[in-house]
Amino acid sequence: MNYLAVKDLKKTREMWEMLQRERQLIITRDGKPCAVLVGVSPEMADESVRAIRRALFSLAVQKAREAARAEPISDEELEKEITASRAERGTS
Repeated sequence: MNYLAVKDLKKTREMWEMLQRERQLIITRDGKPCAVLVGVSPEMADESVRAIRRALFSLAVQKAREAARAEPISDEELEKEITASRAERGTS
């Protein structure tokens, strides 16, 4: 996968050529990845966005499960978090 600096987004012709060739580009800011640019066809744009959202959600769930396995919390801590969240939202 190719990387493209934010400042190079102004070079639209080069960017579109790279995107057509690579299909995805990682956008960087100060040398660090900050976004992914994905080429889609007009007729598949909505489906592509839904697929990307599903993939990102699955990744977030996977990371949360890994974190929970690495540092499990007690039932009391879990109940305390649930109670605090409900109080914050006003749903007891």
